[in-house]
Amino acid sequence: MNRTHRNSWLIALPALIFNTSEIFPERPHTIAGAVKNSATGKYIENAYVYITSGEEEALTNSKGAFTISTWQDLPVTLVIEHPVYKKQKIRITDASQYQLIKLDPKQ
Repeated sequence: MNRTHRNSWLIALPALIFNTSEIFPERPHTIAGAVKNSATGKYIENAYVYITSGEEEALTNSKGAFTISTWQDLPVTLVIEHPVYKKQKIRITDASQYQLIKLDPKQ
């Protein structure tokens, strides 16, 4: 077999490795926000915040704040859960906007 044909795939390999811009965006999107009780206005600690079609997740801190970074293309669906509150889904189209999410208490 000709040596040129046998190693020709080595020429294409760098193009496959370095041309990932179609697969991944230039940088991750960072979604930041806070979760509040809709009735009292108090921030909710330990609310579980996650993106539905990925493995990105976070818990809110004592001030109700969260931050999630994702490589997924926007829009994404953000889900917020807490045992005392009703689950809520939000569609995120602009990651630069701060998300203030109000959860309704369960009855």
